[in-house]
Amino acid sequence: MLSSSIKISLLVVALFLANPLHAQEKTRVWNTFSLGMPLTDNLDARVAYLHSTDITDGIRNNFNWYQFRLGYRINSTWSTRVGTAWLSIPSSNRTTNRLFINAIYRKKLNKRLVLRSGVQFETHSKEERRFDHRVILSNRLGLRKRLNFLRVAPSLSYSLFYNIGGGNIRYFNDEGEEIARKPANGFHRGRILANFNFKISDPIRLSLYYMHQHEFNLGFSATNKINVLNPNTGRIQRPFNNYHVIGMSVSYQLKGKHNENFLPINF
Repeated sequence: MLSSSIKISLLVVALFLANPLHAQEKTRVWNTFSLGMPLTDNLDARVAYLHSTDITDGIRNNFNWYQFRLGYRINSTWSTRVGTAWLSIPSSNRTTNRLFINAIYRKKLNKRLVLRSGVQFETHSKEERRFDHRVILSNRLGLRKRLNFLRVAPSLSYSLFYNIGGGNIRYFNDEGEEIARKPANGFHRGRILANFNFKISDPIRLSLYYMHQHEFNLGFSATNKINVLNPNTGRIQRPFNNYHVIGMSVSYQLKGKHNENFLPINF
């Protein structure tokens, strides 16, 4: 499963680089604060808040994101998380909710590098119109230990999103006749993220990162796509949502029962 997800991610990155998407690229600034606390030796809890600001044309708050999750370390290589998150969109006065569960596998590649591969399943509330459920495959390459220089831990991640269900999209033939009306199930989004996590003190970590989100149509079916033109109105249904993100994340780790801190996962 893990090797397959890595191959799929590499294939999508290659297709993206070979075929740039013709869609307007937005620029956003994400600021995140998270608070974590160990509950037992293997169980921890975390709450997080993210404020997204769109700076493409002026400055506006395009969404706020809130999360609560529990994490459990099964052993030195496997861990799992379960939680819920809310996404509030001020422009439409709409809030969506999701429940998620994931599994993460950690593999030491050599003395310096470690690979974390994960799969996450999400189910979304009816307020989310683009999909009902989503599967996210992710891989993150990072260092096993921080660099002495600025006590920084750099990492590179890629995530691939598979949509299930959601609102119907109308599909047309060359004559403008409707041939299907159905959800666009499939892989339609990828995110690549370069992160630099700094150890400010024992409980505080600061992450500075760059992320690029790109959406696409992967597959050969003519009735399984997004960014679909309605030839009768000239309107594009479910347009690609591509953007750049410049982000900063601050995490604070409360002390556990033995008065110890544990290293929080990079955002």
